Amino acid sequence: MKPKPLKITPIKGRPMLHWVGKKPLDVVRYFPAQLCETVGVENPPAEPSYKAFIKADYNLLFHGDNKEILSSLIVAGFRGKIDLIYIDPPFDSGADYVRRVKLRGLSDRLQGEGHTALEQAQYEDIWVNDNYLQFMYERLILLRELLSDTGSLYLHCDWHKNHHLRFLLDEVFGAENFCNAISWKRYAAHSLSDSGYDAITDTILFYAKNISGIGFNSQYGASSGDELAKRFPHIEKETGRHYQHAALEKTSNASSRGKRFIQGKTVISNTGWIWAQETFDARLKINPYLIHWTENERPRYKIYADEYAGAPLGDIWADISYLSAGDSQRLGYPTQKPEALLERIIKASSNEDSIVLDCFCGSGTTAAVAEKLGRRWIMADLNKGAIQTTIKRLQGIINKKNGDLAEQDGHGFVHYRVNNYDYAKQNELKKIIISKYGVRKDNGDLFFDGTYQGQLAKIIDLNRPLTRLDIQVIKDEIASSRPDEERDIAVFCNGSEMEIIGELAKERRPINKITIYDIQQDGMITHQPAEADVDIIKSGRRARVNIMDYISPGIVARMEIERTVFQERIADFRAQIDCVLLDNDYNGKVFNITQSDLPAKKTDFIKGEYELALPHHEAKVAVKIVDMLGEEVLVVK
Repeated sequence: MKPKPLKITPIKGRPMLHWVGKKPLDVVRYFPAQLCETVGVENPPAEPSYKAFIKADYNLLFHGDNKEILSSLIVAGFRGKIDLIYIDPPFDSGADYVRRVKLRGLSDRLQGEGHTALEQAQYEDIWVNDNYLQFMYERLILLRELLSDTGSLYLHCDWHKNHHLRFLLDEVFGAENFCNAISWKRYAAHSLSDSGYDAITDTILFYAKNISGIGFNSQYGASSGDELAKRFPHIEKETGRHYQHAALEKTSNASSRGKRFIQGKTVISNTGWIWAQETFDARLKINPYLIHWTENERPRYKIYADEYAGAPLGDIWADISYLSAGDSQRLGYPTQKPEALLERIIKASSNEDSIVLDCFCGSGTTAAVAEKLGRRWIMADLNKGAIQTTIKRLQGIINKKNGDLAEQDGHGFVHYRVNNYDYAKQNELKKIIISKYGVRKDNGDLFFDGTYQGQLAKIIDLNRPLTRLDIQVIKDEIASSRPDEERDIAVFCNGSEMEIIGELAKERRPINKITIYDIQQDGMITHQPAEADVDIIKSGRRARVNIMDYISPGIVARMEIERTVFQERIADFRAQIDCVLLDNDYNGKVFNITQSDLPAKKTDFIKGEYELALPHHEAKVAVKIVDMLGEEVLVVK
């Protein structure tokens, strides 16, 4: 199925930046979403739509390239429906981010052999030339399409590209819709340098879709005890309440000048009173101690410390700390942000009926806070590890029955995949192909991956076979963007649709000949799947699940230890398993999580034994095991 074109509204501001390869995003392609999993949702639509979403009580989580996801949301009717967008995209930091995980219940080293600290690739923040600017430019244009007329966008960045991103936002949203450049102090300076100051702040660029109609709830900063004592130095002797006092004569309005009768005293003002006599009488009836009399017998009104919301919040946020190593919120995910930061943003720029979007959701902090605050949310990420972390985190919140969620068990959510993308596995397989075939990688090309023996090299999504659509996309790229290109094209794939290679061989093209290199036919073993021994016993309307054994060749390889030694030294196979998800009526397509085993502590193991009630005698039981590196094994009976 060929992806359909989608028209985009022209950008608002004048061009601010120019770079090599800058292309306007006036038409994009979109792909249909595929339903994968559900949590607490019955019979969700096969594809998301705004009409279904707004009538239901669930949220949306997407796995895939967010450019394609944002496009699919526009097609699904979400254009102009999102009230708040927060994104924490790559910073162009030059770093290759990984999530460090450990096997459950083990020490750092395994009796002198191997190691238990593993690395799960999250995302590569390494860009060449101006690719980063084009990447962000395209996504900001799509985000503007989704934002409502009263909506806001917060873009989290740092010193690497905050100046460029400010120009991009001015161009896409219009400079007149700039609200603030918020400086968030992550931590105190802790290193010395002869060449500059320690970078301790991030920048959060805050823009409105339409500054004249922006929805905003004023926020106040917290005050310490010492600050409150200085701000409210007086103590009311009748009640012991701390207060400060403010003038009642601040207006120059001639009509408000004259007499006021206050607590049995007649007071004359030649400048003007801020309250009418009726207001004095009403307020004194509620609080007879409201008036503070100065030494020269001038009345002032009291502002009480226990009614003080805090100082109005400015654009320097130094009261929210970055997550420390021992913080209970930490999930081991790189670049994870504290919930307090997102709580402030969500409270300021959304209400309980608002929809919040984060298309770089990472560990799911935005979703977690939105869920706790009763907002509807839509999250997306390219990385499968991020999606798994978010699913696990949100399940824990939804399942919580005490504390802040005692009266609200939480919304369910639906997990969709767009274009069947698995970044972690894709990235690993690409590296294998580049190394084995000797592809010369070119990060400066936004479409092709490099060159191979004088040909342009294109590595197709390796999680699925090559399709005719993939070939057509390559031909469209050459025809529309590279009409003078004369080189042939080498296409690397992991299997292909039948007869596609023969069809290409019959084409008579003097230039741009496409040659297919199928890694399966070349005998490449790119991945050895994990193995699970799961016993599922059904009796009537009940089922018993017992996980007997599990082994992940990927974990063994990462630990740099022989498999036999690994099995001898690991006392409990459950050390490899992060969580277990169960579906008591699996239909073969969508995994409906009806029960889950999510160990609360990193040292805890899964239970491994489960009892399930079945909705009917023919129900199939599905068990999904997710290991510490994010690999999934599905067993169905």
